[in-house]
Amino acid sequence: MSILQIPRIYFRGNIAWDPVTTNNYPVEKAPAAYDEADCVSVLEKNPVSAADVTAYRQSAVDNINSLDNWNPHGTYRSPFYETAISGVDTGSGVDIDDKLVGAPVSFTGMLVDCEPYGAFSSQLFFDDISFGIQGGCRIFGKRQQHFTDRFINFAANPLNDKIAGVASVMWQTCFDKDGFLEIDAFDSKALQALEDAVSRDDVLGLMVRFVTFRTVYYGDPELSNGSEASTAAGKKLQAEIAAGGFQPNPARSNLVGTVGLWSKDECPSESSDRCLAPTGMPIEVSPQPNAAKAQCGTGFAYVGEKSLALDFSNVIPWSSRDAQSKAALGDLTIFAADPAGGDQKQAIATIPASSYSQDAYDRTSGIIDLPLSPDVANSLAGRNLSVVVATGGVLLDEEPYRAIPDDPNFYTDEYDQAITQVRTYLRGRPVPSGVEVFISQMNATDTSHVVNVTNDDGYCSFTLPSSPGSVTGWIFQATPDARQKPPTLPVGKAFNPMSWTYMYHRILPADDDIAALDPTWENVHGHVLANWEAMAPCMDNWLRLGDEKQVKAYGPLIKRLTSPGRFEDFRYMPITRDLTRGQRTLLYNFLDGTYGNHAEAFAVGAKAMPEQSELTPDTDSGAEPTTEIGRLSRSHRSG
Repeated sequence: MSILQIPRIYFRGNIAWDPVTTNNYPVEKAPAAYDEADCVSVLEKNPVSAADVTAYRQSAVDNINSLDNWNPHGTYRSPFYETAISGVDTGSGVDIDDKLVGAPVSFTGMLVDCEPYGAFSSQLFFDDISFGIQGGCRIFGKRQQHFTDRFINFAANPLNDKIAGVASVMWQTCFDKDGFLEIDAFDSKALQALEDAVSRDDVLGLMVRFVTFRTVYYGDPELSNGSEASTAAGKKLQAEIAAGGFQPNPARSNLVGTVGLWSKDECPSESSDRCLAPTGMPIEVSPQPNAAKAQCGTGFAYVGEKSLALDFSNVIPWSSRDAQSKAALGDLTIFAADPAGGDQKQAIATIPASSYSQDAYDRTSGIIDLPLSPDVANSLAGRNLSVVVATGGVLLDEEPYRAIPDDPNFYTDEYDQAITQVRTYLRGRPVPSGVEVFISQMNATDTSHVVNVTNDDGYCSFTLPSSPGSVTGWIFQATPDARQKPPTLPVGKAFNPMSWTYMYHRILPADDDIAALDPTWENVHGHVLANWEAMAPCMDNWLRLGDEKQVKAYGPLIKRLTSPGRFEDFRYMPITRDLTRGQRTLLYNFLDGTYGNHAEAFAVGAKAMPEQSELTPDTDSGAEPTTEIGRLSRSHRSG
């Protein structure tokens, strides 16, 4: 299944991160902040003056060091740069002589968090991606679903200790072969093999998965949190902004990735292969006393007829700040065991240290292929895998059941019925009917939950609460019989993004009152446009949102870019995807020159409220997270 099948295309390079970071803070934390519940960045006044917008922008600049609002002039754009095909594998190991090797990989996305105050819900909205050159050997994918991040490891590189520099994270999306994918093979044997494989009935298209790591801020790879050099870098940016002009300040990361097959029954947004979850075993990467310990991240496995393929792209931590060497863990052993405890653990394969070294990681994007005898391969269908160091410590343990939501970041409007589909897998295969799936709230204070059971295809669904203006994280767990082995519910400090499957549900308020306002310039600016104008100074380079004449002149284009049907588009406005239905109605009435009472035209009241679940979402989005991982999430926010 997935990129762990053959053939594969490997790539590596870099990505820039240029989000506006001002919306990472709730309104009670900073003068320049954001209110998730009301989807506004300016405390609403009528009218909002140019001075109010200017003051908000200045407060964001003033907070560069106090809150590490490291990029108040960002564009949200996240392009690959210096990224190219590094190798291919058609079944005989890595080949660097294929005609595709060395070709550029072109991609630009918009980095947006569904839940702005944390780091677990990042998305890259984009239109297309290209592996190769137009007119030559190339894969060209049209966006079907945006990239979603998962399995963030906050201890991947503790030596690179500036904001998210310590972290690594995995991104994934897929491209359907029917209308979303072009493969121009020409004389590339790898692309010819990929083209043949995609034509099979059991293959839906192509999967792209990559891991980003070693994030560098202010262009200085030596910065650390709280250091004098970091303070000086922030003050330098403040001075540059004060001197005038537009001053984006992107961070930059390394990346490795793989293009492979998207097979039938596979989840497109995150890996549904066999999951090897980290145990949290601490790993020393520095001889300094009191130095932070590293940890392994989440890995995945695929058992073939005569082989075991491992995705270790996000597993082994780094032992150098510049991410040029992996932690020295020695040879690792893979064990298999009967989950019922019927036999002893059996060593089935060895992972040589050379296969996860930095050189190997760069060569194969972290994928490791190990030979197995057919008998051993056949025996693994009902056994759990683990990865163990020579001293006996367990690095990774298989989580056999994984309940994965179809919508990892789910947006709905108030009054809309919110039903999410969840598919459950057992060791990488969809489960049959009758498996229990639990849904419970992330960072819950009690054990409230709802249970459903899977159908014949492994699916079940849940109706989510629809409290307006909320962003709620939901956890999914599956078990064949909760009476024998009930799941551990995510109460208090239990949640960990490397081992739990989850989704965020963002409910945008209807804003009926805003829809009913007369569409005067004062109203549309104060209740709609001032939010974007204040939070995203980058807009000034294209359109001055405080200028009535300019907004009117660009009216038709603004309507196209804010259309709900363009939500997935790279150029959708606003980039933060938080335009409410009422704000859109007021904006369109203004652009169309329509005046009068618009409450009836809004037509929201006709929508029936969905039946409420017994779960209650946390609507106090600005509250401090209750878990240690939640605190880390906020400190490593991405925009």
